[in-house]
Amino acid sequence: MDPRHSTLKKVSDGFALAGFPLLEFDRKPLDPFPLRGFALAWNADLTLIHVLNNDFFRLNGYAVFRNSDVRTWRSVSKADFVARAVRLQKVRPSKPDAVAIGSMKEALGSAGTTFPLITIHRERIKRGVCYVGKFLRTNQRVITMRAISPQAEWEQEESYSLKEITLLEFGGEYERLLQQMTKQ
Repeated sequence: MDPRHSTLKKVSDGFALAGFPLLEFDRKPLDPFPLRGFALAWNADLTLIHVLNNDFFRLNGYAVFRNSDVRTWRSVSKADFVARAVRLQKVRPSKPDAVAIGSMKEALGSAGTTFPLITIHRERIKRGVCYVGKFLRTNQRVITMRAISPQAEWEQEESYSLKEITLLEFGGEYERLLQQMTKQ
């Protein structure tokens, strides 16, 4: 997936806000549901989107994923129900300036130092399972984070192989609520 090249017309014909195109990504078989959001940045390997919640048509954090995991993608047309709903909801995508996507390691480190909690997915290893925690450090092979349970209780440090991570999420409502619950 590289909208900068021969498929630029496909993006420019679609719906965009603040210069960010609204795209839908098919990542089957990793995820049976399309991932929809405003494309904020991309390179040959990774894409950063401001995620659009499919139920409420509101923005819900950010996601970084590997382009090699995208089976197909499409630009959402200006006449599509989703585009119309986004306009009605007055959605405004924004790019987190401190997050860089030069590599998955860089994305994890920059998102992890900017946001209090991050969520990683290893969909090739455990589909439907995510790992939420506070970023601690990364090296050439692994990321280490302090895990947090769904009950907002801090757990031990966990390390995960960078090459197994298929999706990074941060700045979403779930992470925000978990972080708030740790302060109660």
